[in-house]
Amino acid sequence: MKRKWMLIFMIVTVTGMTACSSASKKDAISTETSSRQETATEETASAKTTETIDTKVPVPKIAKADENASIENDKSELCDPMVGIVEKYEDNLITIKNPDDDMLYYFFTENAQILEGFSTETAQPAAENFPIAVGDKVEISYRGTLDDKEHPTEAVKIVVVPVP
Repeated sequence: MKRKWMLIFMIVTVTGMTACSSASKKDAISTETSSRQETATEETASAKTTETIDTKVPVPKIAKADENASIENDKSELCDPMVGIVEKYEDNLITIKNPDDDMLYYFFTENAQILEGFSTETAQPAAENFPIAVGDKVEISYRGTLDDKEHPTEAVKIVVVPVP
Protein backbone atom coordinates (compact mmCIF):
# COMPACT_ATOMS: atom_id res chain seq x y z
CA MET A 1 0.00 0.00 0.00
CA LYS A 2 2.83 2.38 0.87
CA ARG A 3 4.54 1.62 -2.42
CA LYS A 4 1.36 2.37 -4.32
CA TRP A 5 0.95 5.79 -2.66
CA MET A 6 4.63 6.58 -3.08
CA LEU A 7 4.43 5.65 -6.76
CA ILE A 8 1.32 7.84 -7.25
CA PHE A 9 3.03 10.72 -5.42
CA MET A 10 6.12 10.45 -7.63
CA ILE A 11 4.05 10.32 -10.82
CA VAL A 12 2.06 13.40 -9.80
CA THR A 13 5.24 15.28 -8.84
CA VAL A 14 7.04 14.47 -12.09
CA THR A 15 3.96 15.33 -14.15
CA GLY A 16 3.60 18.65 -12.33
CA MET A 17 7.26 19.49 -12.82
CA THR A 18 7.13 18.78 -16.54
CA ALA A 19 3.91 20.71 -16.99
CA CYS A 20 5.25 23.76 -15.16
CA SER A 21 8.75 23.86 -16.58
CA SER A 22 9.29 26.42 -19.33
CA ALA A 23 11.84 24.28 -21.13
CA SER A 24 9.29 21.64 -21.99
CA LYS A 25 6.92 24.28 -23.38
CA LYS A 26 9.66 25.73 -25.55
CA ASP A 27 10.59 22.26 -26.77
CA ALA A 28 6.98 21.55 -27.68
CA ILE A 29 6.68 24.83 -29.56
CA SER A 30 9.96 24.36 -31.42
CA THR A 31 9.00 20.79 -32.34
CA GLU A 32 5.70 22.04 -33.71
CA THR A 33 7.31 24.80 -35.78
CA SER A 34 10.06 22.53 -37.08
CA SER A 35 7.49 19.96 -38.24
CA ARG A 36 5.65 22.74 -40.10
CA GLN A 37 8.89 23.83 -41.75
CA GLU A 38 9.70 20.26 -42.76
CA THR A 39 6.27 19.90 -44.34
CA ALA A 40 6.70 23.17 -46.24
CA THR A 41 10.14 22.16 -47.55
CA GLU A 42 8.84 18.77 -48.63
CA GLU A 43 6.01 20.42 -50.54
CA THR A 44 8.33 22.81 -52.34
CA ALA A 45 10.81 20.05 -53.12
CA SER A 46 8.11 17.84 -54.60
CA ALA A 47 6.68 20.62 -56.75
CA LYS A 48 8.36 20.92 -60.13
CA THR A 49 9.53 24.39 -61.00
CA THR A 50 10.28 25.28 -64.58
CA GLU A 51 11.63 28.79 -64.77
CA THR A 52 11.70 31.53 -62.20
CA ILE A 53 11.86 35.18 -63.13
CA ASP A 54 12.94 37.76 -60.59
CA THR A 55 10.35 40.47 -60.52
CA LYS A 56 10.44 43.63 -58.52
CA VAL A 57 7.21 45.22 -57.53
CA PRO A 58 7.47 48.86 -58.55
CA VAL A 59 6.74 51.34 -55.81
CA PRO A 60 4.57 54.15 -57.11
CA LYS A 61 6.16 57.60 -56.99
CA ILE A 62 3.07 58.89 -55.24
CA ALA A 63 3.65 56.54 -52.31
CA LYS A 64 7.26 57.72 -52.02
CA ALA A 65 6.14 61.35 -52.10
CA ASP A 66 3.52 60.66 -49.42
CA GLU A 67 6.15 59.09 -47.17
CA ASN A 68 8.45 62.09 -47.59
CA ALA A 69 5.59 64.50 -46.98
CA SER A 70 4.52 62.71 -43.81
CA ILE A 71 8.10 62.80 -42.49
CA GLU A 72 8.36 66.52 -43.27
CA ASN A 73 4.97 67.17 -41.64
CA ASP A 74 6.12 65.44 -38.47
CA LYS A 75 9.17 67.66 -38.34
CA SER A 76 7.31 70.86 -39.19
CA GLU A 77 4.50 70.45 -36.68
CA LEU A 78 4.94 72.61 -33.63
CA CYS A 79 4.51 70.98 -30.26
CA ASP A 80 2.67 72.59 -27.37
CA PRO A 81 4.66 75.50 -25.94
CA MET A 82 6.65 74.81 -22.80
CA VAL A 83 6.90 77.39 -20.04
CA GLY A 84 9.92 77.53 -17.79
CA ILE A 85 12.59 79.60 -16.10
CA VAL A 86 15.89 80.18 -17.90
CA GLU A 87 18.69 78.34 -16.09
CA LYS A 88 21.43 78.97 -18.66
CA TYR A 89 21.68 80.69 -22.06
CA GLU A 90 24.85 80.65 -24.13
CA ASP A 91 26.05 79.68 -27.60
CA ASN A 92 22.54 79.25 -29.07
CA LEU A 93 21.66 76.75 -26.36
CA ILE A 94 19.05 77.65 -23.79
CA THR A 95 18.40 75.53 -20.72
CA ILE A 96 15.07 75.98 -19.00
CA LYS A 97 13.71 74.47 -15.83
CA ASN A 98 10.05 73.54 -15.79
CA PRO A 99 8.59 74.49 -12.38
CA ASP A 100 5.96 71.74 -12.64
CA ASP A 101 8.36 68.80 -12.77
CA ASP A 102 11.74 70.41 -11.84
CA MET A 103 13.36 68.96 -14.97
CA LEU A 104 15.84 70.71 -17.25
CA TYR A 105 15.08 71.01 -20.95
CA TYR A 106 17.57 71.99 -23.66
CA PHE A 107 16.71 73.95 -26.80
CA PHE A 108 18.78 74.99 -29.82
CA THR A 109 17.94 78.65 -30.54
CA GLU A 110 19.93 79.59 -33.65
CA ASN A 111 16.89 80.03 -35.93
CA ALA A 112 14.34 80.81 -33.21
CA GLN A 113 12.20 83.92 -33.35
CA ILE A 114 12.46 85.88 -30.08
CA LEU A 115 9.24 87.60 -29.03
CA GLU A 116 8.10 89.54 -25.99
CA GLY A 117 4.66 89.20 -24.43
CA PHE A 118 2.46 87.18 -22.12
CA SER A 119 1.74 84.29 -24.50
CA THR A 120 2.58 83.04 -27.98
CA GLU A 121 -0.65 84.47 -29.42
CA THR A 122 -0.22 88.02 -28.07
CA ALA A 123 3.55 88.33 -28.31
CA GLN A 124 5.25 91.10 -30.27
CA PRO A 125 8.64 90.87 -31.93
CA ALA A 126 11.34 91.88 -29.47
CA ALA A 127 13.87 94.60 -30.17
CA GLU A 128 17.08 93.54 -31.88
CA ASN A 129 19.69 92.14 -29.52
CA PHE A 130 16.98 91.61 -26.91
CA PRO A 131 18.76 89.98 -23.98
CA ILE A 132 17.45 86.79 -22.45
CA ALA A 133 18.77 86.57 -18.92
CA VAL A 134 18.99 83.78 -16.38
CA GLY A 135 15.81 83.80 -14.30
CA ASP A 136 13.55 85.08 -17.10
CA LYS A 137 10.27 83.27 -17.60
CA VAL A 138 10.00 82.02 -21.18
CA GLU A 139 7.50 80.13 -23.29
CA ILE A 140 9.17 78.04 -25.99
CA SER A 141 7.46 76.58 -29.04
CA TYR A 142 9.51 73.75 -30.47
CA ARG A 143 9.65 71.06 -33.15
CA GLY A 144 10.23 67.39 -32.58
CA THR A 145 10.75 65.56 -29.34
CA LEU A 146 12.34 66.78 -26.14
CA ASP A 147 15.93 65.59 -26.08
CA ASP A 148 18.98 65.88 -23.88
CA LYS A 149 21.89 68.32 -23.73
CA GLU A 150 23.89 66.52 -26.44
CA HIS A 151 20.93 66.63 -28.85
CA PRO A 152 18.90 69.75 -27.99
CA THR A 153 15.41 70.26 -29.36
CA GLU A 154 14.95 72.91 -32.06
CA ALA A 155 13.20 75.99 -30.67
CA VAL A 156 10.97 77.84 -33.15
CA LYS A 157 9.63 80.70 -31.03
CA ILE A 158 10.83 82.00 -27.69
CA VAL A 159 8.42 84.32 -25.90
CA VAL A 160 9.98 86.19 -23.00
CA VAL A 161 7.26 86.83 -20.44
CA PRO A 162 7.81 90.13 -18.59
CA VAL A 163 7.75 89.84 -14.82
CA PRO A 164 5.71 92.66 -13.20
